[in-house]
Amino acid sequence: MAISTMESAKDGNRKDDAIPPVKYRGPEHTLTNAMHDKVDVIISKINAIDTATNTNTAKTGITTGQANAITANTSKVSMTLGTSGSTALAGDTNIVTIGSSTTIAFGDMITTTKPGKGGGTTYSIVMTVTNGGVSKATTLTLT
Repeated sequence: MAISTMESAKDGNRKDDAIPPVKYRGPEHTLTNAMHDKVDVIISKINAIDTATNTNTAKTGITTGQANAITANTSKVSMTLGTSGSTALAGDTNIVTIGSSTTIAFGDMITTTKPGKGGGTTYSIVMTVTNGGVSKATTLTLT
């Protein structure tokens, strides 16, 4: 519901708005008249915000396009680990079998750029295998 401005109340001479029906006259009322005008500006802004809020809150649900996008996204099939596309591996299934007392660790990938004409770039990674307190490392060149 819109709020009436002081100016519109003056024009309609409505006494129930509890404001003066006419602007004060005379230089001694300059401040009062300026405040009167500012209140009207504030009321107009409140009414504009109220209209915008009512328009925004009138929205319900989602569009058909949004519903279709959600459906399309949720029907995607991710990488499947198993014996077929409809089976999955158990959480404790070994993909690579390693002895129970052996650990394998991989370092960060190393990028090496050879200087000079035709130098090129090589990529490698260090793999370390440890068993019973003995560690061995090798550098794997990635191609």
